[in-house]
Amino acid sequence: MSRVGVIFVSVHHENTLKILQAMKKEIEMDLIPINYVKSADLSQYDYLGFASGIYYNKLSPALLKQIHKLDLKDKKTFIVYTCGSHYKKYEAEAEDMLKAKSTYLGTFYCRGYDTFGPLKFIGGIAKKHPNIKDERLAQAFISDIVLR
Repeated sequence: MSRVGVIFVSVHHENTLKILQAMKKEIEMDLIPINYVKSADLSQYDYLGFASGIYYNKLSPALLKQIHKLDLKDKKTFIVYTCGSHYKKYEAEAEDMLKAKSTYLGTFYCRGYDTFGPLKFIGGIAKKHPNIKDERLAQAFISDIVLR
């Protein structure tokens, strides 16, 4: 069976981690916090995902740095992210790097509860996300790319 690992950053409300935990119920995978990447043996994974919330309109800078540094030549890769609102292609920079360095399989995103900056004064946005529908869509995404 193929091995799946996901390097992730999930900070404020752990929206991204919630989605990854839902995916993990569908497909066996290892979740690797960004600060453990140096000690992780990434060679064991056939599939390597990169997951993050959105910070200042992009994926985590630490995650982007790892994508840039890692040798992904023989990996099948994907992106997962959560965001308060989706009004641009936040994953574009990471996607371009992954397409150049690996077999890129796609991106899953959903909304996530967001109280960053002035949003905290109005109680935040996407308060009920990720929800069960988001989790089911995430599970369908991971099943589709790993079991194709």
